[in-house]
Amino acid sequence: MLLVVIGVAAAAEPTAYMDDAGTAHVSAVVSQTEAEVRAALADPQLAAALPPEVLDVKMLKMLGQGACITLGVTVKGAWDPLSYTTQRCPTAHGFTYQLVKSDSITAYEAEWSLAPHAGGGTDVSYRVRTEVDLPVPRAMVRKGVLQSARDTVVALVRKVTHPAR
Repeated sequence: MLLVVIGVAAAAEPTAYMDDAGTAHVSAVVSQTEAEVRAALADPQLAAALPPEVLDVKMLKMLGQGACITLGVTVKGAWDPLSYTTQRCPTAHGFTYQLVKSDSITAYEAEWSLAPHAGGGTDVSYRVRTEVDLPVPRAMVRKGVLQSARDTVVALVRKVTHPAR
């Protein structure tokens, strides 16, 4: 466990903020190449399971190698698990996720974006916006989304700095 903590410390500490529209933005710099980070995100089920609240991910539909896929995701909710279907698509610089359907999640969009860092390594950016139709204060939801987004980037940093763990 000590090695994981050292590996995360070697990468720049993620910066995180929530914009006025309710989108969480998290970024970090890792020493690995863009190709190495993209490879860590390549498995759609493993990538979708990076957020700590994810309980289950199932691949529902794959259109072909390198194409968009549809995932069924179950996450911890305030009272009961929440389920949603999302479409994940590769982009030139990462991956995007868009909500397809859910009974209680009214908006979900996320994006991983990778770019070479000027000093070497890779700039990793993750943004996510989630809205729910539940009796929960919006500020509480946004606080949870921001913390989850930060934890997700930390999980990716751990994965790329120690891929065997």
